[in-house]
Amino acid sequence: MPGRYHYRPYYSRWYVHPYHRYHYSTWVVVSFTFAVHPWQVGWIPPARAGWSWMPGYWSGPVWVPGYWSPVAYAPVYYGVNYVYVPGWWQNDIYIEGYYRPDTRDDGDWAWIEGYYLEDGTYISGHWEPTGVAPEGYSWESGFFDGETWVEGFWRPTFRTNYVWISSWFDADGIYNSGYWEPTEAMPGQVWIPGWFDGNTWVEGYWIDESAYSSTDYDSWQPEEGWHDGWDPETGAIEPEPVEERAPLAVPVSFEEQ
Repeated sequence: MPGRYHYRPYYSRWYVHPYHRYHYSTWVVVSFTFAVHPWQVGWIPPARAGWSWMPGYWSGPVWVPGYWSPVAYAPVYYGVNYVYVPGWWQNDIYIEGYYRPDTRDDGDWAWIEGYYLEDGTYISGHWEPTGVAPEGYSWESGFFDGETWVEGFWRPTFRTNYVWISSWFDADGIYNSGYWEPTEAMPGQVWIPGWFDGNTWVEGYWIDESAYSSTDYDSWQPEEGWHDGWDPETGAIEPEPVEERAPLAVPVSFEEQ
């Protein structure tokens, strides 16, 4: 029976080592007790309780692998109807799908459906502003981290002496957010990517290669006060009271294992 597993130690932001703050948790990776062949035409996996298998198909020259869809009705939160965003394959790793609102009421947004490229790369579905982009900026799409929607942001389209590295899921299913990387390497130095903290861009920096390779991540502790306002129950900074609204993404939740 497939099960879910997560990478909580990799969850980014101030409570992990600065070298890894562009990594995010992805607890909605599905593990298998059987061999998977999603890129083979006609493959059907064993039954999965609570889910219905949607077969793969050809879309022109692109093979679209099959995915699991929950058999239960989509939820409704605060009067907002939700729709299912299908899971997708990263090689032989399956990233679980989730629910999103059918519309957003916090501005002008359009949902961009996810899709596969001919080489099997998956471009994740995301919310994108429908208004005019700020001059010289491009939209960096947000994503679902397994618990909440991490909003996208505007970034400069070009930056002198830097190149933008687009976000990706690595071979283990861990989400790596996009970042700026210098176009010229520095001998003996390692580039630590910057990241967007929700308000501003935190700049990346160079460190000595020997210091990087000798760092003991397991023994690292954040500075005193890092957890001020931290809610151990929800795993989030306690925000100022705001009007309750439907979340932008929620995981599929039912007893199916």
